[in-house]
Amino acid sequence: MRMTAFAWVSLAAMTVAAAGDLHRFDGEHACGEAIQVPEAKALTFAAWVKIEGPGKGDRSYPRIIQAPAFYLHPSIPSDGSGLAGVTFGIVMPEKPSSWGFNGLLPTNGWVHVAITAGTTNEYDRGFPELWINGEEAEVGMKGKPLPSVYKGGTAYLGNTVKGGNRPFEGVIADVRYETRILSAAEIAALAKTAPDGQPPKKIVRTPRDELPVVDLTQDTFRQTVIAMGTPDTYQGHPTTLLTPDGKTLFCVWTINHGGGCGPAARSDDGGYSWTRIDDQLPAQYKFHRNCPTLQTVPRPDGSGVNFCAFSANCQPGTGGGLGILMSCDNGKNWWVTPPAPHLSAGMPPTGFLPLKDGTSALFGQVRKNSQVKTDRPADDQAVWMSVTKDGGFTWGEPRIVATAENKNLCEPFALRSPDGNEIGLLIRENRHTARSMMCFSRDEGKTWTQPEDTCWGLTGDRHEGVPLPDGRWVVAFRDRALGSSTYGQYVAWVGSYDDLRHGRPGQYRIHLMKSWSGTKYGGWRGDTGYSGVELLPDGTILCTTYIKLYPDDRLQSVACTRFRIAETDRLAERLRR
Repeated sequence: MRMTAFAWVSLAAMTVAAAGDLHRFDGEHACGEAIQVPEAKALTFAAWVKIEGPGKGDRSYPRIIQAPAFYLHPSIPSDGSGLAGVTFGIVMPEKPSSWGFNGLLPTNGWVHVAITAGTTNEYDRGFPELWINGEEAEVGMKGKPLPSVYKGGTAYLGNTVKGGNRPFEGVIADVRYETRILSAAEIAALAKTAPDGQPPKKIVRTPRDELPVVDLTQDTFRQTVIAMGTPDTYQGHPTTLLTPDGKTLFCVWTINHGGGCGPAARSDDGGYSWTRIDDQLPAQYKFHRNCPTLQTVPRPDGSGVNFCAFSANCQPGTGGGLGILMSCDNGKNWWVTPPAPHLSAGMPPTGFLPLKDGTSALFGQVRKNSQVKTDRPADDQAVWMSVTKDGGFTWGEPRIVATAENKNLCEPFALRSPDGNEIGLLIRENRHTARSMMCFSRDEGKTWTQPEDTCWGLTGDRHEGVPLPDGRWVVAFRDRALGSSTYGQYVAWVGSYDDLRHGRPGQYRIHLMKSWSGTKYGGWRGDTGYSGVELLPDGTILCTTYIKLYPDDRLQSVACTRFRIAETDRLAERLRR
């Protein structure tokens, strides 16, 4: 069958896997069904799909289609929620990127899927659009700008032939490909009647919170903006540090998502007001990038502490790896130390903990074929641990402490049990099809338990928390709990260490500040978190994050909010009545 531009392309006659235009895939075989697609400046791919299982491939990303320029796959949830995420990815070397659409694709019947992408005179939005049963879906994870031309050639339904085995389990029907962007009305017409002759079932997204949610988002009196976003300036990824005397706070962040370091501020009144100190930092720090993390590192001789800001060193001629900004006089003066190229810092290390012998441990993440060798597949990540014996000036060789089969482990947060005898790691799981993970050590990091799931309420990205005097923990993060009413928002979990350790639900969650990302005001859903959490001497808990704080064209701001645990305890108790 000949394909021509600006004409419908039906693929029914090109395969013989099943009667008519039904293409059945058993989720096991390594080969998909080959079809030919043309080169295009803009495209629409549409199909009816019926997911019957997760597939038995080497990743939980069964392909609906793998084309020379792009792929489309669901991410099957493991919690029985019945709604899969969807990812559209660009695979051309010059424009690799991926876009996520969270919890949208029903896994219990026929559903119509359409993806549109491209740039034409009539269409120049710069991002793909996903349509489920004829309705436009909301972007959950934003990728890089789209390419101007999409390669043509051999595409495969139901699997990929490069980079692994991703077999689809179920049926794909009425596949269509066109070299233009279809209108909303055209896509709705395609989605009107499923292959079984029935209209598609209405998608019901009912929140399934397993904990009460205390809402502080309307309490603007609690909030302070440290750095205001503008239509042109994106303030991103802050962390904070409270000096040991409890009097001064420092905050560092980046410009743009994972962008350049340099911005910094100090507060002398518990976070109510902030003074920028960018000009007090060394010029070399502007060569550092990507989500700096501030830590207080005790000196082994007990003479005090050093402050360290860890980031990705990008200064030419210095070997890359981990970059370290340091102060030995409580933040009066800062300098950049020699980098640590042996430590992976694509994402700077996020976990830190002093050890009983006077040394301190740093925890980060690494991919296969990076500085630390692992036996994990290329898109898996593992958690490493490195130790300093001199207060943060130098760091030892990293050692892998957490891996898990078919899991992408990253951004660990380290905490200690109330009795001081156990170390725990809360770990982001970056496939987001299940829960976050955790592991533990009772010998100061020499050996670790195998990573296991956290409770539902701790499922999220970039955990950061503080212990309370009563033994509970407050842990803040970007919510990634499947079925959550605050999915993608900035939240905190409240519960005991024992709850955390044994996977119990905890007491409640707090919706700290509302993020307008992923709404009609722009951005991608979930573009918040990466926070600093501090317990001030008066009992105030200060949570600092980057967040699209306003429903207008202003980009992310760095802001903080404050509360006391007695306040949220009372509000949670009211919710239980």
